[in-house]
Amino acid sequence: MLLVCRTCPRDHRDTGSFGDAVRAVTRAPAVDDEAPTKALYVNCLGACDLPGNVALDGIGKSRVRFSGLAAERVADLRTACAAYDASPTGDPGEWDVPADLRPAISGVAPKRGPRSSARP
Repeated sequence: MLLVCRTCPRDHRDTGSFGDAVRAVTRAPAVDDEAPTKALYVNCLGACDLPGNVALDGIGKSRVRFSGLAAERVADLRTACAAYDASPTGDPGEWDVPADLRPAISGVAPKRGPRSSARP
């Protein structure tokens, strides 16, 4: 799933252009057998100093955050989503991160294992 920060940048002009660009990419018709890109607009992805934040996240997979994306750099998000979804762990070394997005990786958060309710 693609997570999109809907509150950044809070303190700049034209704050809607990034979200509009991402929305256009995710709502574009699928090509051939391509799965539609699911996006969830969230309040914060924790990189407020670099506006233009999105993250790829999935059950049991590392969350990969991209920061500082300009509206014109979001075209590769659909490709990134498909490659991430196909990878077993989500770690960037395991799937083909589009070249334009590689320098924008600002965080990788591996998932923790299940928590045990048993106490020693």
